[in-house]
Amino acid sequence: MKTPRSFNMILYPKKTISINGAIYDVDLTHDEFLNEFMDWVESKGWSFMGLTEVTSAEKASEELLSQMKAEKNEENDEDQ
Repeated sequence: MKTPRSFNMILYPKKTISINGAIYDVDLTHDEFLNEFMDWVESKGWSFMGLTEVTSAEKASEELLSQMKAEKNEENDEDQ
C-alpha cells in the first residue's frame, strides 16, 4: 500500500505596499486614468487607499528628492 505524499505548503502573508512616485506621459484625463488604474488594481483582487493628483514632472521630481533626503536624515538620526 502506497503512503500518501505530504506537501509542505508555504503560505505567504498578504502585504501592503506603499507607492510614492509619479506616472509620466499619461494621455488621459485624471478620471480616465483613475478608472483604468482601479480596474487594474481590482482585476488583481487588490484594493487601493490613497490620493492622486495631476502634477508636473518637475514637481514630482522635487517631491521625490525631498522625500529621499528626509528618509536619509531619519536613518542618520537613528544611527546616532
